[in-house]
Amino acid sequence: MNLDNSEEFKKLDPMGVEKALALFPEQIKDSLKQASGADIPEIFTKSVIVSGMGGSSNAAKIIQGVFEDDLDFPFEVRNDYGLPAWVNEDTLVIANSYSGNTEETLSAIDVASKIGSRVLGVTTGGKIGEMIKSKTIMGVIINPGDTNPTGFPKTGLGVSLGALTGALIKIGVLPIKREIASSAIDNLVKIRDSWDVKDTAKWLYGSVPVLFGGKPLVGALNAGRNAMCEISRNFSQFYDFPEVNHVLIEALQKPESVLKNKYLFFESGFNNERVRKRYEITKGILNEMGLMSRTYLLKSDSAFGQALELAHYSAWLGFYISMLDGVDPGPEPWILKLKSSLSQPVH
Repeated sequence: MNLDNSEEFKKLDPMGVEKALALFPEQIKDSLKQASGADIPEIFTKSVIVSGMGGSSNAAKIIQGVFEDDLDFPFEVRNDYGLPAWVNEDTLVIANSYSGNTEETLSAIDVASKIGSRVLGVTTGGKIGEMIKSKTIMGVIINPGDTNPTGFPKTGLGVSLGALTGALIKIGVLPIKREIASSAIDNLVKIRDSWDVKDTAKWLYGSVPVLFGGKPLVGALNAGRNAMCEISRNFSQFYDFPEVNHVLIEALQKPESVLKNKYLFFESGFNNERVRKRYEITKGILNEMGLMSRTYLLKSDSAFGQALELAHYSAWLGFYISMLDGVDPGPEPWILKLKSSLSQPVH
């Protein structure tokens, strides 16, 4: 497969995954604008917990990672049913669900209502959208318009991220202005024009990709791995520094199948100085072991911009690996089977 042949992509990608990825910046800008103009009040809170799964969760994790050192209250992400015991009436519970039908997130709303916590919904519709319309909860309903042609959450990270970011700015939780976020998006478009993602996809093809990164971009690293798994349908992993040096360094030789892994380091000037040192030492050890690694140096001039860059770069890796496999990246037959077995809406 020639990765410069867009006509071949169209044959393999009738649902428009490539187009959705190309529209990632527009997804963020449009949903950010809609959320910033939503009829929601400024909220003073002692703690925030975001309930979400998949891409909706990744949007929250990106924000958590980038801003955790700037927030003077706990900001947590919940990937499960219900809510932890520490949540109380002073906690803001954010129900972030692209579809508005995510059962884990709906269960969090139910628990929050019993506790007396304030709830803010962020969604494109579904059951949570109905709650917002009926004023059962406050919130933001985003219309993705034409920015996500597939209609699937896996290609709508920008919608979730822009909506959640805009809502958090509007209620006074995030210490940034909308213009700063917009500047990061514009910078991403310029970076995307010259990055080496096709070459990296060719290098990773046929291996198990293992992604490495560190704070403040661990949430983006999680989002990147998620996009690669869902879009390419190839098994992928991620590990964060410095913790990976306390876990994985002695486990890179057995079983023999792991010798075919390839290790991609996402390095950032915003990483701790000792983490950057650990990158170099770890790459040297991998080389001594005869293992293959490569570095992508993140280029955006802000941590938020680099988080977008990392997640977006990884999603494109997933798309190009899918093209190299000759597989349509759109359909989700096993997700359909899973959700049918759970009697859940598909999206």
